[in-house]
Amino acid sequence: MSVNRENATCQLLNEQPNFYVNATSTCSPDFDKSLCWFNVSFGEVGHKPCPFTFCPSVPGCSKVAVDYNVNRQCFSNGSWSDSVYTDCIDLLKSHSHCIVGFCRTCPDLLRETVINVSLTLSIISIGVLVTALVLFSIFDSIQCRRLAIHKNLATAFVLRFAVLAIWTIASTSNVFRDCSHFNPIPLRNWEWLCKSILWLVIYFQVSSVMWMLIEGLYLYSRFTVFAMRHTETPYFVYLFSGWGIPLVVVTAWTIVHQSHSSANHRSFCWLPYAQGNHLWILAGTMGAALILNVLLLLAIVVILVQKLRTENSAESKKIWRTVKATILLVPLLGISNIPLFYEPTKPSAIYMLGSAILQHSQGIFIAVLYCFLNHEIQVQVRRQFSKAPFQWFSFLKLPKRFDSERTEKPMFLIQPKPSTTDWECKWRS
Repeated sequence: MSVNRENATCQLLNEQPNFYVNATSTCSPDFDKSLCWFNVSFGEVGHKPCPFTFCPSVPGCSKVAVDYNVNRQCFSNGSWSDSVYTDCIDLLKSHSHCIVGFCRTCPDLLRETVINVSLTLSIISIGVLVTALVLFSIFDSIQCRRLAIHKNLATAFVLRFAVLAIWTIASTSNVFRDCSHFNPIPLRNWEWLCKSILWLVIYFQVSSVMWMLIEGLYLYSRFTVFAMRHTETPYFVYLFSGWGIPLVVVTAWTIVHQSHSSANHRSFCWLPYAQGNHLWILAGTMGAALILNVLLLLAIVVILVQKLRTENSAESKKIWRTVKATILLVPLLGISNIPLFYEPTKPSAIYMLGSAILQHSQGIFIAVLYCFLNHEIQVQVRRQFSKAPFQWFSFLKLPKRFDSERTEKPMFLIQPKPSTTDWECKWRS
């Protein structure tokens, strides 16, 4: 029950007495700082439910909400007695599980399921991405520019899910609120830490999208006339685009949002942060990156369809295996990020669960498509197992899915060199 609403009700009734019946034989409307009392006849006692938010889903709490009341007498001279909240105090002591307060909320199976699914998938994503990073790093023979981009993409998502998991745990555990009061009080001394975690959540969210765009841009450069260039784009350009541009964008949003939130003395930790027109500083950047990535991949597909008609089938399959991972991954990540730009006013259970699954399983998509199904990673793993003391590991014959990123430049754009071995990285920087 809203205290402000009760106060507003009393103010309105005092200004417009005709709104309630028997105005001449009842006590005047009066607000006792919690409830608005009106329409109680002289000499009678009024009853109102305790001003709590009850949890009807908890067995027995619906009856508790009816049995416990606040009492107040209207004297014959038109004055009010003090409100008696004895029942409400007893309710707090004996049935505290039935009300919202002291950081407690009503049991919500859907909310708890979404949180558990999000945390579980985040941890799984971190695990598989760290495994992918290890595999990307330990084999010297397959190191190249595109593999370095894969590493940065995986790192961005690892940090994104790690910080997001910390934020989720901190929020659900009320780390930044004093729960000793019925209405929890924000811990202002720790607001800087709360803002820092939220800032990192947003930053790694933007950077992960930017690195996905860099994947598309690099792939596009290898399948167009840009592949004819003799000079490679400096690596620091990719680093600045993937880590520096998000820093500029999120800093700009931070400055604008801080000015808005500081005007509201009740605001804490920039919450709610997904409001205001300045949100488009973030949403516009990520949306433009995702749209551009889709357009780049469509252009790649068109080029390949046109050029590969004259190539032999073996070469065509080899090139398609090279780009298949990115072509599949971008739509998956694009769909996963739709909740960043649109959220229904009243999201359904399907939307909430679907959004949680898609957003927090992105790391699994990346690790599987870019690493675990990469043919050369599989070959290197089999080689390592074959060298192990237990030779029975060599029976592992993983299915060949995607070809090496090191041979992505199609044959119609390069001249084969007899001295180039099968394991040489043609894009080595």
